[in-house]
Amino acid sequence: MKVLKISKETEIILGSIGAVQSTFMAVYLFFGKKRNTTNSLLSLFFILITIRITKSLLWVYVDTVPDWFLNFGFIAHYATGPCLFLYFLRYSKQNQWSQLHYLHFIPALLLLPFLFTLDLNNFWYKGGYTFLLYHQIAYTILTMGLLIYYCITKKHTIVIDLRNRTWLILLLLGTASIQVAYFSNYILGFTPYLAGPVIYAVFIYIIAFYGFMNQDIFNSNRRLTKYQNINIPDKDFITYKNKIKEIMSVERPFLNRSFTLNELSRQISLPPYLTSHIINKGFGTSFSDFVNYYRIHEAKIKLTSPSNRHIKISSIAYDCGFHSLSSFNSSFKKVVGITPSQFKKSNCA
Repeated sequence: MKVLKISKETEIILGSIGAVQSTFMAVYLFFGKKRNTTNSLLSLFFILITIRITKSLLWVYVDTVPDWFLNFGFIAHYATGPCLFLYFLRYSKQNQWSQLHYLHFIPALLLLPFLFTLDLNNFWYKGGYTFLLYHQIAYTILTMGLLIYYCITKKHTIVIDLRNRTWLILLLLGTASIQVAYFSNYILGFTPYLAGPVIYAVFIYIIAFYGFMNQDIFNSNRRLTKYQNINIPDKDFITYKNKIKEIMSVERPFLNRSFTLNELSRQISLPPYLTSHIINKGFGTSFSDFVNYYRIHEAKIKLTSPSNRHIKISSIAYDCGFHSLSSFNSSFKKVVGITPSQFKKSNCA
């Protein structure tokens, strides 16, 4: 099998700047104002990746690298997968740290006492490195499954909106790139040894840029406390939930383009944050998506009505409460799966 090749200069430059940026992210998250357990896990992950990349660069381009440092790099690699998995777990669900979480680091912890005795020939080339690579691929798959689960279910504390979802996807892609590249190099013999650090160098700058442009993604504690102190009795919760459904179905305030959360809150005599909580928990969605659902339902009725056959889709969009045709088209396709024009054509044929 032909192995992909990367120039020596490219490997050194990209690998080095990737390690530097990864270190910067680790320091920023650990010592910055947004420090918390969740961000500390991410900080640890970045520093572990830095150690692994540095070990790879030194092993390839420096003649005399002590075995203990090579071992340290491998041990750091063992901990990267579990570290990112636990970060995703806390970021998505915000569960408390448990002593059981340390079990994920058993392979790395078991090897640490042998830091000065292991070498390539007596351990790593005899199955240790192979197990490491499969171990990391397994954690990458677990982390991917966790992300998919929290994106499709409502059984988590934090709503995984588009911004948070994008952040987690970028992290997962960056991690998967380096894990898969190392696996492909040693197990499959397809990619060069430093392909992982080179690809990761690209992702870490994308990750850093996105993180600094969306600082709220690091405020996990603030997002956790948004609804945690709300305690509405089940009976009252159901009453308000049904009242919201009745208002939306009978009075149809969503047809007003200026309809807001504050207006709905006044109608049910609740503060806006409680109304938002009931919609979020009771209907599993945000206020804007909740309102758009009713607007789209109304639009579907109008689009299939023979009396509206000659009415422009834009007019129907405005009549149903949308501010623009573009927002109507995107919201309609998100809910129905096809565009309004396709829907109209298929139902009026």
